[in-house]
Amino acid sequence: MELIATHENKEIYRDGDARIKLFHAEIPLHTVLREALGQAQAQETDLPVPALREVTKQDDRWAIISDFIEGEDLAALLHKNSEKETEYLTLFVELQTRVHSWQAPMLTKQREVLQRAISASGLDATTRYELHTRLDAMPRHSKLCHGDFVPSNIILKGGTPYIIDWARVTQGNAAGDAANTYLILAQHSEALADSYRKIYCEASDTARQYFDKWLPIAAGAALADCLPEDRAFYEKYCVSVHGY
Repeated sequence: MELIATHENKEIYRDGDARIKLFHAEIPLHTVLREALGQAQAQETDLPVPALREVTKQDDRWAIISDFIEGEDLAALLHKNSEKETEYLTLFVELQTRVHSWQAPMLTKQREVLQRAISASGLDATTRYELHTRLDAMPRHSKLCHGDFVPSNIILKGGTPYIIDWARVTQGNAAGDAANTYLILAQHSEALADSYRKIYCEASDTARQYFDKWLPIAAGAALADCLPEDRAFYEKYCVSVHGY
């Protein structure tokens, strides 16, 4: 097998036409099955998703095996072809709004994930209360939300885009999912994130004011498991939640 990537709790391998996500031994089966269920539910739509082949065990470690998509990810293309930024972002948003057009009633609720993450954010009690209150007031939806919809998770193969890595998929509010995308992009380039937000709001007919209400919520949730060096970035978005 060819090692493609190494992450905190897993490695990604290529074995011929198969992509093997091999989890560390401490990752429980229910976590692996939840990701597999999300990918399977996405696969049952008309979305371009690599086919799930099996969940298996290799040397006491659980693995998810899917089709391997040979191509280049959108993040690399954006980096190499900055003059095509609008074209690539438009494609990116078109894919994301397609994801959000589907319902996912079997999946974990986005709201519950966000509530738990905000509770574990390390923020002071007043800020946590404000974030919980704001989240509770947001509309309840059951739309398919990828949870980590970023350019590096879009692979272009012969001009056809494929969406990979469904580990954080939930059912919930599309704008909340998009706010998470904005924050991840803004870590690298606020200009790119702002361009994304403009295109997303126009494509989805979402008010900028409503989109921005989700940013402190998404930032507070991200603090639960972000790197120490990223805390200041997310905390600055949380400050805006206070109404005094």
